[in-house]
Amino acid sequence: MPLPRAPHRALLVCAVAVTLAGCSVSGSGSADRSPGASASAAGDSRRTVVTFSEASPLGAERLRRTADRMRARADALELKDVRVDTRGNGVTVTGRAADVDQLTRLGMSGHLGFRPVLAEETVGTTPTPTPSASADPTRGRAVTDGLLPRAAGSASASAAPAPVPAEGNAPDAALQARYAALGCSTQERIATRREAPADHAVVACGTTGDGSAAHAKFILGPTAVEGVHVISAVAVRDKRVPGWIVRLDFDSVGGRQFSGMTRSLATNAAPRNRMAVVLDGSVISAPSVGRRLDGGTADIYGSFTRESAEQLAATLGSGALPTPLTVMSVTSLRRP
Repeated sequence: MPLPRAPHRALLVCAVAVTLAGCSVSGSGSADRSPGASASAAGDSRRTVVTFSEASPLGAERLRRTADRMRARADALELKDVRVDTRGNGVTVTGRAADVDQLTRLGMSGHLGFRPVLAEETVGTTPTPTPSASADPTRGRAVTDGLLPRAAGSASASAAPAPVPAEGNAPDAALQARYAALGCSTQERIATRREAPADHAVVACGTTGDGSAAHAKFILGPTAVEGVHVISAVAVRDKRVPGWIVRLDFDSVGGRQFSGMTRSLATNAAPRNRMAVVLDGSVISAPSVGRRLDGGTADIYGSFTRESAEQLAATLGSGALPTPLTVMSVTSLRRP
């Protein structure tokens, strides 16, 4: 998947006090985007080593592809002085101590999907219907709370649209019971992120992406558009909304599926007119859909800062990692 050459950050060096097998280097970059962070990091000789691993053996090829995608993410973020190495059954990332959060997030799986919302409730409050964009004359756009239509080359609609559960296709009793009991605690959010089969309805935690900090819980239908069909992602400013958004471009298949999904959702009553944007099993935005969206492009927003929008764009633009990784250790070093 090509990575957009957007203004982001880069990578370079490996100063680990152990011998690393399969060590390789790529990339170089421009000045840090954050002047304050750049100034403080310039005189900081501390280094951080983040070690990632996976429970089952990856195999040499999958391990190589995993490291390559992590390098692409670091390059897109223009992280300075970073090295990504393979060792045994894991990946080691070495970089500036000031960048430890970004270094850790290079290991995000990055699995993206778009699912129809079957039920949604803000955790800890009485659920209220979510109005569609067409019912809100002050918004002046077809989609709210995270997804905005853009004028672009229209995607072909010759293929059958992606399946979206019908209004009467209710979740089974077991799933409804799990949803009723779900409180979206830290442990529950971790558990739901691990259980996200694409072809099944699932429960999930996350946010509606409407600017509030409240957690929400969802029942989601099967995935209608897979993230594999995203060919580019970039963080941009848009005059129509405050703050930053992440702009996605789909390939021809994804464009047709996205068009079909929005066409189906637009005819539903709330909350089944909502589309969940799901990253690694967690809902990062759940926009309501007022009309069919063509063009093969989607804009996602959800209270992003510049840094978080760039991080998400780098994660999605590089493609999902071949396998989920776990942070095994974070070690601080100091250069001699």
